[in-house]
Amino acid sequence: MIITRAVVVILLVVGTVPTLVRAQPAGAQAEVLFREGRALMTAGKIAEACAAFEQSQKLDPAPTTLINLAGCREKLGQLASAWGLFLEAERQTRSASDDVAQQLNKVARERAAKLEPRVPKLTISVPDQSKIDGLEIVRDKESIPAVMWNRALPVDGGTYTITARAPGANEWSTRVTLASEADTKTVDIPDLRNLQQDLGQPQTVSAGIAGAAKPPDAGRRGSFAPIVVGAGAVVLLGGALGLSLWGDSTYDKAKAEMTDQARRDSLFDSANRKRYAAEGVAIAGVGCAGVAVWLYLRQRGARAETASARTGGLMFTPTASGIGVVGRF
Repeated sequence: MIITRAVVVILLVVGTVPTLVRAQPAGAQAEVLFREGRALMTAGKIAEACAAFEQSQKLDPAPTTLINLAGCREKLGQLASAWGLFLEAERQTRSASDDVAQQLNKVARERAAKLEPRVPKLTISVPDQSKIDGLEIVRDKESIPAVMWNRALPVDGGTYTITARAPGANEWSTRVTLASEADTKTVDIPDLRNLQQDLGQPQTVSAGIAGAAKPPDAGRRGSFAPIVVGAGAVVLLGGALGLSLWGDSTYDKAKAEMTDQARRDSLFDSANRKRYAAEGVAIAGVGCAGVAVWLYLRQRGARAETASARTGGLMFTPTASGIGVVGRF
């Protein structure tokens, strides 16, 4: 009987040895990762430091590691994550009696209080009429339970996809972007039962697609373009004619001046400048006239294409027996 108990004790001791052997390296590895995280923080490698602190916390949880991980997340701009970690460190050290733990509690509490006003918040608003049976709301890949609806929840800054779905209803989704600090956004969930009716309404499609919707005054404004450019051409050509006549008048005065050679030369120069100016203005006027003609022909062609599109690509031409239809069938 004594031998049997001795064997049992030996077996129990042997069975606990592997556990102790495994536990000791985990603590040592956690310490190495913690020190590495501190060194990486000092070197400015914030993302790598966060990874080291996180793995250290998984191997051997400790409030000191939590506080360092929270500070690391704050430097990365992940303020909601940092705030939550500071709060967790404060909870873990709240009832501590030793001086070190009490100091950690104070640090975590003060850092959390200072950070809270900066944390972005996202509200998923679900009105009563949108709360249908089986409604599920997902933020990216995370399901949001009903108790978290209609509440301003802290989130890290970034872009999120909000999806709402329910059995027998159309799925709905939208994207929302929050700044990394002190931003608040609200996403309103519609009644999924009415989405089918909404989808059946006329939709405005982007320009460049056949039948694309245009602003009501777009065509009207465009039809005035040839008139405006043509009017500009008339003004320029009129100005060119006026300068040319002015130059001729100055030239006649130069020829009539027979006593003062200096004045005669000045009048000749003035006449030439006016003629050159008249030529330049005339060229500009001719160019405007050409642009006006091009715009007119372009609009005329566009109206013809629109009319053809409205008739299904068919063209109607008069014939001896009536009206002929030309097109593809």
